[in-house]
Amino acid sequence: MHTPRAALIVVGSEVLSAKVHDENGPYATERLRDLGVRLASIVTIPDELDLVAETVARERARVDWLFTSGGVGPTHDDVTVPAVAKALGRPIRRLPALAAALREGHRRWLGVDDVPEAVLKMADVPEGARLAGDPSYPVIVAENVVMLPGVPRFFRMQFDAFCASLGAPPFRLASAYLALREDEFAALLDRVAREHPDVEIGSYPRFDGADHSVRVTFEAKDVGRVTIARAEFLSRLPPGAIVRLEGP
Repeated sequence: MHTPRAALIVVGSEVLSAKVHDENGPYATERLRDLGVRLASIVTIPDELDLVAETVARERARVDWLFTSGGVGPTHDDVTVPAVAKALGRPIRRLPALAAALREGHRRWLGVDDVPEAVLKMADVPEGARLAGDPSYPVIVAENVVMLPGVPRFFRMQFDAFCASLGAPPFRLASAYLALREDEFAALLDRVAREHPDVEIGSYPRFDGADHSVRVTFEAKDVGRVTIARAEFLSRLPPGAIVRLEGP
């Protein structure tokens, strides 16, 4: 059962300097999980062309889809598109279909036909790039790199439009909430993890007065394997250890 893998590069010196709070990383994390896509990494980097190009080249080689957030506007610090072109070894070319979409958007939002060159500059993309998603708000795709805006409203709109076709079998998650400390079941959990390498098992302690001490999770795309792994773990716990269960 193939699980698509994705990565996200958040491009923005303003995020690293705390002038802007990143909303796109958390949103992409939740949506990709809902779609059955495994997120391999989120990398936040400044608006430096060479660094963006280096990061794009590295990250895209290990995933099915690499998403970028930010750096696709018309100003001097918008370097994502030329950086992607550099990473792919492609020249920049104006894409007529994107230029037409920008002109139409300019007329729709501002009611004028005269489109500044600064706006049309956003139609300059890596050679061979294609448009995907909603034609009114098209997504630029070059090989497996999907370039998205940094403004959260538009990021979400374009991200969802593109990802509608990426659906894969969902992740199935089962949880056990325990009244034990981690050290009281660590050896057992290690053994269960070795016996079920195809199930991702996690342990998350709490120290805030919750009704449980630790939440243990069992996750895979095969619900049967999740159920079996959790059952084997629970069967070896002492009486009174289980506070409650969630999931299949």
